[in-house]
Amino acid sequence: MSENNSIQTYDPVTGQPVVQPAAENPQAAPAAGPKKVRVGFIFLAIVPMVVLIAIQTMAQIPFMIMSVLKVYNEGIPIDLTDAYELGIFITQDFMENYAEYAYLIYSVIGLIVFIIWYYKGFVKKSPKVKLGQIFGLRSVLAVVGTVVGLVLFLNAAFVIVYQIAPKVIEDYNQLMEDAGIGVDSIAMIIYAIILGPILEELCFRGVTYGILKKANLKPGFVIAISAVLFGIMHMNLVQGVYAAVLGLLLGFLRYKYRSVIITITTHILFNIAGTFGEIGLEELGIMDNDGFTLILGGFALFLLVFVIVLVNNDKKAESQALEA
Repeated sequence: MSENNSIQTYDPVTGQPVVQPAAENPQAAPAAGPKKVRVGFIFLAIVPMVVLIAIQTMAQIPFMIMSVLKVYNEGIPIDLTDAYELGIFITQDFMENYAEYAYLIYSVIGLIVFIIWYYKGFVKKSPKVKLGQIFGLRSVLAVVGTVVGLVLFLNAAFVIVYQIAPKVIEDYNQLMEDAGIGVDSIAMIIYAIILGPILEELCFRGVTYGILKKANLKPGFVIAISAVLFGIMHMNLVQGVYAAVLGLLLGFLRYKYRSVIITITTHILFNIAGTFGEIGLEELGIMDNDGFTLILGGFALFLLVFVIVLVNNDKKAESQALEA
């Protein structure tokens, strides 16, 4: 037997050697089975989230220190022995005076880190997916349907949860108000609807997704784990749950269209709808009518199912060979 596992025989007529391919050899090695799951990569997939949180924390610490110094230098009447009261003041002062700078610094540093990480680790040596291979009528409809369907579904879910556990929603609304991510600051708008979504997609549908693929997991597990990590990163129950739901849909689009470009687009549009769309619904009086909100939520479920069917039947989403 030769080194390439082929068998050498001789033609009975000519006497010349004939090489029989190994595939025709009944003693050839059997075909390889399913790839073994590489558990180490599953744990490694947590690292991008940890790095993202670390960058955010480091960007906030200098400004938090400035708020602490303000307490001592200006003699603000606060009981310094009351840790809760002191913490509330520092947080409020940070949000009112420094949050926009901290978020911009965080997003810029984060984008530099994750663009390099994603490009060097997962894009540079992979075949490129052109925009024409991603965007078409079906994929555009899928993006719009995902955004509209999810916004309407979440509004209905909030109504249901408020009826069951009102304090959960009240605490969440207070948290969002304290966070200062509103429409009253140009810097925060830029962060909330552009920089933040791009950074999060590079982290979770880019680097994290790429690491999980190396674990030899089935696509469903890759999508689910990256979505759960995306939810955990938000570090509060309500936002974590709906971020995980958003992550599942974004992961599905990422898998089908092989690119973070479509997930970045969807995430940006979702945040725009969440920032400005709710204001429009309130002005129309729709948010004041719980019954109508629930009806729209039911319609949203059908819309999201339609999106899944639409994407599954999109020829642009058929090939999984390319990555971008």
